[in-house]
Amino acid sequence: MCSFCGIPLPATKIGFRDLCAACGRELHICKHCRFYKPGVYQDCTETVPEAVKDKERMNFCEYFNADFASVSGGKARDSSNAAKSAFDNLFGN
Repeated sequence: MCSFCGIPLPATKIGFRDLCAACGRELHICKHCRFYKPGVYQDCTETVPEAVKDKERMNFCEYFNADFASVSGGKARDSSNAAKSAFDNLFGN
């Protein structure tokens, strides 16, 4: 899913300059990669030669492999925040 608008990613190979059909944001970004994992070294489970500084901008990483099952960001993030808020309100936090 697009981490910005929440629509499913195209089921084809994502090129370096491909854009989301719905929101126009770049798709070849760390946040859409199956190797992206915040908190690990360089936020990537692959042995990349250098870190990509902006995880939400297009990059030329050769290890990029689209994570079609990802639900991070966009609408999913909003619903996650709403669920957390409802949980916190339930227990008075």
